[in-house]
Amino acid sequence: MKFTAEITPTGKIMPLYDSDYETFKKVKRNKEVMVDITQPRNIKFHRKFFALINMVFENQDIYTDINNLRYDLTMEAGFFNEHVDFNGEIKRTAQSISFSKMDEQSFSLLYGKFIDTVIRIMKWDSKMIEDNIESYL
Repeated sequence: MKFTAEITPTGKIMPLYDSDYETFKKVKRNKEVMVDITQPRNIKFHRKFFALINMVFENQDIYTDINNLRYDLTMEAGFFNEHVDFNGEIKRTAQSISFSKMDEQSFSLLYGKFIDTVIRIMKWDSKMIEDNIESYL
């Protein structure tokens, strides 16, 4: 059972929305519970990242699938996992950027390295990126 909550100044966990309160009410009182606390990433920053990807995608002619572009840029920025396949070859896969897989600090690091990678590959400057990225949001 999952719900969104906030921790009050007195340290109590309080459901954030009505639907969360309904879920919270189902938790038995005075019983041990398992708690896994995560703080959601900044959704505006997440959208800015995808605006950057859209801007790159619309200004290149190599990729026909935006997801392949994102995966390749993510790996080029150094965010990948490696494994050895049945033939003994090393394979790379892009790290997941899902909210559940990457925290805000790691995502911020990815964004900075992603910008550096775009600058290197596309031969753009950072001012041009910042000046134009808002139009892709």
